[in-house]
Amino acid sequence: MAVELYHFWSSVCSVKARMALEEKGVPWESRYTDIFRFDQLTPEYLALNPDGVVPTLVHDGEPVRESSIIIEYVDEAFEGPPLKPDGAMARARMREFIRITDDKFPAIVFPTFVKYILPKLKNRWGEDELKKQAERRPTAFLKDVHSRGVRGEISDEEIEQCNRTMEGILDEMERAIAASGGPWLMGTRLTLADIAIAPFFQRLLALGRDDMWAEDARPLVGAWFAAIGQRPAFQAAANWPDETGGGYEEVGLTTKR
Repeated sequence: MAVELYHFWSSVCSVKARMALEEKGVPWESRYTDIFRFDQLTPEYLALNPDGVVPTLVHDGEPVRESSIIIEYVDEAFEGPPLKPDGAMARARMREFIRITDDKFPAIVFPTFVKYILPKLKNRWGEDELKKQAERRPTAFLKDVHSRGVRGEISDEEIEQCNRTMEGILDEMERAIAASGGPWLMGTRLTLADIAIAPFFQRLLALGRDDMWAEDARPLVGAWFAAIGQRPAFQAAANWPDETGGGYEEVGLTTKR
């Protein structure tokens, strides 16, 4: 059963997929895809994933796309600890949180691109090349974000609205953990809901927004992320090096693979 993962070291969605594979104990082969070098826009990769995004899981030659679909596929396709709660209603609640990562957490793309990705791209490429590559994005959403970001047209007001959206998500998490009794979103069992959301906290940490789960703000969320950080699967998934072997300090981690 050959399992390959096309992924990038700091991609939030790549961390989701890596964490699910690690939690299930699935051996997999790395197909490193450098999005700062635009590997995801090559004809070869677009044939595998027409949206030009990472990750893509390939199992026995068949691609599985979209990180939320990938993590559920991993749970269903392989043996290992179950990553869904018992009961239809609990699974429905779990999927509500997974949907948040697809529908609401993409707000993090705006501050991520302006404050995190764009400075790295400018270290490698000139403005003309960045504009050209932005126009190559297959999806309208990413083409808009990247094109406007390169031109400096993403406003502070848009960034602040994104921050408010993310704070609203954390408020939902605080209520869910209180209702379930914790330590995880669904109670005593870590589920796909936790795996889906955890990597976004890694990105918030890199953006300097750990104030969102300070003890005097959202203490249950803070305790949840501290517990996530102790999981070997999260450490293995989050501590993937960039091509220079660095990048750990940016996400608050120091243990290298």
